[in-house]
Amino acid sequence: MKVRTFWQRYEAVVVFLFFVGLTAVAAWNVLAHLNTAIIGFDNDVYINPWADWWTLKAITEPQTTLWHTDLLYFPIGADLTYHSFSHLNTAVSLLLRPFLGAIPAYNLTILFNYVLIGLSMYYMAKYFTHSAVAGLLAGIVFAFNTHSIYQSAHPVLVSIWCFPLVTLFFSRAVRENSLRLAAVAAFFVFLGAATSTVLIILMVFWLALLILFMMFSSQFPRPPWRVVLTFGLLSAVFVLPLVLPQLKDAILNRDESFLVNPQYSIRTDTLSIFIPQWRTWLMRRMYLGIIPIFLALVALVRQFRPALLWILLTVIAYLFAIGPVPTANGHSLGILLPWTLPVALVLRNMYRMMILMALGWSMVVAYGWLGFRDLLTRGQRSWQWVAALVLGALIFVDYTAVPFPITPIVVSPFYTEILPQIPDDVALAIVPTGRQEDKRYLFYQTYHGHPMTNGVISRADMSVFRFIAGNPLLRAGAVDFVPEKAPPSNPRLALQALAAANVGYFIIDKTLMEDIRPWQASFAALEPVYEDDLVVVYATSDAFAR
Repeated sequence: MKVRTFWQRYEAVVVFLFFVGLTAVAAWNVLAHLNTAIIGFDNDVYINPWADWWTLKAITEPQTTLWHTDLLYFPIGADLTYHSFSHLNTAVSLLLRPFLGAIPAYNLTILFNYVLIGLSMYYMAKYFTHSAVAGLLAGIVFAFNTHSIYQSAHPVLVSIWCFPLVTLFFSRAVRENSLRLAAVAAFFVFLGAATSTVLIILMVFWLALLILFMMFSSQFPRPPWRVVLTFGLLSAVFVLPLVLPQLKDAILNRDESFLVNPQYSIRTDTLSIFIPQWRTWLMRRMYLGIIPIFLALVALVRQFRPALLWILLTVIAYLFAIGPVPTANGHSLGILLPWTLPVALVLRNMYRMMILMALGWSMVVAYGWLGFRDLLTRGQRSWQWVAALVLGALIFVDYTAVPFPITPIVVSPFYTEILPQIPDDVALAIVPTGRQEDKRYLFYQTYHGHPMTNGVISRADMSVFRFIAGNPLLRAGAVDFVPEKAPPSNPRLALQALAAANVGYFIIDKTLMEDIRPWQASFAALEPVYEDDLVVVYATSDAFAR
């Protein structure tokens, strides 16, 4: 009785500390390099601190707006209406920044999401299975599966804790016919939308499937219309201010840049779910895991009816994630999955459906525990916890057998020490320039604050590249332009044109330039104003050289 009383009193604290501990163990290398590395292993990690930095400028500088920047694609500037902001994560990061510094605050903000993912799934799984152990196992699967760990590079896709919370409170609202719980569920829709508009699309997909299942399943009462209406209206009211800039642009300006050709959508390889992370790095993929597969088989045999919703979610999400043009071990299967086309049009990259697959898979594992417990323990409570401890440890090790993904920070002193002494309005031109290369330059901008002719934003309009295309040096350094151009044999005229536009420095990034020899030949007659192992810098005029 004392143990039960202690658990009842401190359950939330114990479970919270449990997932804090697991997160610390999984991400020990992140904690060891809080100020010298960015969490995540993807080129996208460089643009996330920039989003925090730009948001802070928009808040603290009256002349700066969040939705437009003159510091990228100088001198044209760029619209940020569709840029990948994660407002809630940015808010937390900025609150921590005065105490920890910019990079540690950002890293800890992302790590805190994993604690919330595990905690939220624990409560949802416990509600449906009436088992704390099932909740803990489901929390481990949802928080630490390889897809969730990969998404540490993307604040807009890592805050998936909103899915269990919306599901939990909406399901309770339906079963208890409660408008209050419907309002709580709508509030968590708002929090999810505040981290990413992508999550709104996934939530609509999932909630439509959930309500449809409720309509025909004996596991739920028929959803009361007043609960569904209250939830839907409040969700719309909460979310509307967050998506209003995009809606205004799409309607008033008839901007369709948020739509993509579905056949170019990035998808998940059909076989990748069986490839362990400790064998190969799984970018945009989800490894199911050895023990979770075993527990899923148990659920299919012994818990099929109660687990049916989650089995369906897992299968349906997988069938969307591999489309529209599925591959097997990197080779196209030569078929088109037509049901994925409408979703891919707005979701852009179908691998993001792995978020819903992970949600369903975690619950299938939870029900698998119920079937396994009944087979193994025959009611002996002590053996249940021993078995749970072993299975949970095996799942955690299987998922986190390699160091947490991080990207070391390497920045030239030219950006951190010299440029801060130059007037802020002096712009920079950096080559090579391209969507992937420019992500790194955005990160450098958080140190020096100068305008750049380069840039990378979500759904950029082609007009922002006019200045780059019109200068022979920048055009030659644009790796995404076809056909490729060689740098001019005499760069002086191109440098003078840059100087006339107040571009003070032309920078060649040695680490990103595939072949620097043509550039060395082009600039052989000119003396750089700065050079180290990372960059070589030329002044565009004598004024900037001084």
